[in-house]
Amino acid sequence: MTAVMVVATVAFCLGGLLFGGAFIFLALSLSDLRALGTLRRTTPTPIGARSRGRVALEGVTEYGPAGRQFAPVSGEDCAWYHVVLLREPSRRFSRGDDPDHDVLLDVASPAWPTLADHGGRLPVDPRTWTDPILEEPSVPVTTRLEHRLAAPVPLPSIVPPDVVADLRKSERLSLTEVRIPRGTKVFALARVNGRGLAPRRSGATVFTTLSRAEVLTSRRESMGMGRRMAGGFGLAGLALMALAVAYFRIFPG
Repeated sequence: MTAVMVVATVAFCLGGLLFGGAFIFLALSLSDLRALGTLRRTTPTPIGARSRGRVALEGVTEYGPAGRQFAPVSGEDCAWYHVVLLREPSRRFSRGDDPDHDVLLDVASPAWPTLADHGGRLPVDPRTWTDPILEEPSVPVTTRLEHRLAAPVPLPSIVPPDVVADLRKSERLSLTEVRIPRGTKVFALARVNGRGLAPRRSGATVFTTLSRAEVLTSRRESMGMGRRMAGGFGLAGLALMALAVAYFRIFPG
């Protein structure tokens, strides 16, 4: 196979990849289009006048039934926190897709935070801001610490001293705190059930520090970018494949 034939083959394969990538961007653009339609149709309602099902709400984060909380790692006043301590790598025998770490600590506030406005309050399920397809700036604040024997850092009292003393040279402790500050303005598109505000079963869930107007603008821009990328990748892919096919027809050997 000549060098030119190799180049033509690579060009054809690359063109196919670009053309396939165009469909991915097109799918993302369609997803943004559906989310944009839902956002336009669902206008914000007062929290006190909520009903079950899909809702759009605007409010601020507030303390939950457990009252004021102090995040154990940062020491910050907050409405809710979740702290996880991992030891890496795991001391257990790992098989296949088993996580390569040991969970040594996993604690959270005793009650959910709430979303409040002048008319009422609503508990918020933590899954609402951990939805894997959230696109807008998130509400939680994250603090991370990493401790090694070769690079120690001061650790808060929530970390058991015996865990630190037992650490080996090849291991590290990863401490992560996620907290919801009190008084943060939030726009939410989610679902109300019997316990409070929860992520939607299907479609976009939004829980962000952006306003509704900013979310609409962000989704429109994202949709436009997706269309442009789909068009660019599709045209580039077709051009490369067409050139490669033309070469193969002219020089079949």
